[in-house]
Amino acid sequence: MKFCTKCGNEITDEKLFCTYCGNDLRGDDTNKPDSVDATNSFKKINLDKKNDQVENKDSNEKTDSNDNMDSVDDTESSSKTPIDNSASNTKISKQSKIVMILIVFLIIASVVIINVGNSLSDPNKLVTRFEKDVASNNASDLATILSSNDSRLKVDSKSITPLLSYFKSTPAYFNDVVENLKNDALSPKDIKNLSITSGNTLTLTKSGKSFLIFSKYKINIKPSFIKITSAVKDVTFSINNIEIGKSDTDNSAKEFGPYIPGNYSILANYKGKYITLNTPYPVNLVSSNNGITELSVFDDLSYLNITSDNPSAEIYIDGKNTNVQVKDASHFGPIKSSSKIYATYVENGRTFKSEEYPVSTGDTELYLSFENSTNELDDAKNQVKDLLGNYAYSLTQGININNVSLIDPYVAYGSQLYSQQQTYIPTTYVAGIQEEVISTDITNYNISDDNKSGSITSSEVYTITPSDGIAYNKSFSYVYQFKYNESTSSYQFTSINKAK
Repeated sequence: MKFCTKCGNEITDEKLFCTYCGNDLRGDDTNKPDSVDATNSFKKINLDKKNDQVENKDSNEKTDSNDNMDSVDDTESSSKTPIDNSASNTKISKQSKIVMILIVFLIIASVVIINVGNSLSDPNKLVTRFEKDVASNNASDLATILSSNDSRLKVDSKSITPLLSYFKSTPAYFNDVVENLKNDALSPKDIKNLSITSGNTLTLTKSGKSFLIFSKYKINIKPSFIKITSAVKDVTFSINNIEIGKSDTDNSAKEFGPYIPGNYSILANYKGKYITLNTPYPVNLVSSNNGITELSVFDDLSYLNITSDNPSAEIYIDGKNTNVQVKDASHFGPIKSSSKIYATYVENGRTFKSEEYPVSTGDTELYLSFENSTNELDDAKNQVKDLLGNYAYSLTQGININNVSLIDPYVAYGSQLYSQQQTYIPTTYVAGIQEEVISTDITNYNISDDNKSGSITSSEVYTITPSDGIAYNKSFSYVYQFKYNESTSSYQFTSINKAK
């Protein structure tokens, strides 16, 4: 068996040229097995020499045109293979160029998109937008960049109004918030890791991805809560004119929220048996402790155990009758501190008033005394009794010496009694009548509740000596009207009439 010494292909004896590579077989030892083995090995590992084989084949075909048809056919058959491979390589080269161009384009486009995306998602730009929205009071746009990790907190252009208002009223605080957000932009927080105990009211946070690549950011608002403690039950609470709840028991504490941080007004309403209160409490939900602002309402309300030296007396609060007697006021209230409490009772047509007591915060016991009231009445009675005695004596002396001015301290100037005595005294003196007081008593007192006026019924005995010199005693009973003269700090009579 013969082998081509160049490519190692098996050949027949009659072949002068290798039908595979066109090698001239004349003069070659085609029976060398080692050469064949080496050539076969070369054939397997060096396919790039096909083009050289084609060129050798073409050259051999030109030098010998007398080869038989079988040899020519074999040569043409072997030459087609390298020509087809060359065309295939050319085609692959064009496709490779297109692929490379596409790859380069995609790389460039990706770089541009990434740069643009990173620029658009720059957290510093969100902070700048936040500053502009607050400066221009653009609540609608500001609401779109704010959020909360508490799903109960509604964040919209209306709910953030208190926060905007707070920024306007406290620019120093706003500057601090902006500075904190700029610091957050260096390393934005993950919203899942935010804690309500954070000291910052607003925090720049990551809030997902855009196109699965670029980070999205928002400014997270820490929710605020308010804990309201009430001294009494049935107090209703409203925040910015919206009712939010009521106290269920005395000294109860209830938490309400969440709310956007800012300035609010809590209105506490209470309507009880004895008092009605409607009190606003301003609340700052920014400066809170761990997000909770504590408020205590109506601390000045209290219940009293009321006693008195007259258990049947009725209790008054700030001048209004409660229609409650002292004996029924063991747990009286609630009462607001600074309220004024007193009690009254009626005896013999006169109303007695206890000492007025101003309630103080923390009071639990109250004693209403009528001692001053009875003492004041006794004092008024004594003064009026002295008034009657002094008047009667001065009247008789004025008649005896014809001096009207002696009664001036005891009779109100210009009153009805004053006018009467201006005529009676000189007329009686001219008639030669002399008078002397034997006794004066008061049989009935009718003094006003404030002790400033009243009337008395008198029983008087006089010795009368007419001009004939025959003396006799005569009794009289009059009804005197009197009033208190502030300028002289004394009582004076204003009129006199015979008692019926």
